[in-house]
Amino acid sequence: MDKKHIEEHLGDLKKIDISFINGNENAVYLILATVGYIDGTPNMQTALLDKMQGYLSHTQSDWFAKEYPNMNKKLVVTFTEKPHELILKLLDKCISWCDEFNVELLFELEGKRFHIAESK
Repeated sequence: MDKKHIEEHLGDLKKIDISFINGNENAVYLILATVGYIDGTPNMQTALLDKMQGYLSHTQSDWFAKEYPNMNKKLVVTFTEKPHELILKLLDKCISWCDEFNVELLFELEGKRFHIAESK
């Protein structure tokens, strides 16, 4: 899988896609927007983790602390299509990783929030 294919689905791996403040929640939202089907290939998994690492590192920066003091941090991974099962399993493991950064990890599919539940 080449860089162009990954960027078509994940965008620029070094940039935050969207961010906004919800004053009612005292929260800053960082949106990681995916496009199309996110397959479970090792390259796609690595790229997704790399992009998430960039978001998490950004929340630890001095700039972020100054810009968004004492705000709740939420990382929302959005999907336009249901991703491969391996991606869902990977993201389930990322919840505790994000917790270590004091960032709540949320998921959206076609604009609706969802939780990851292990299939039986």
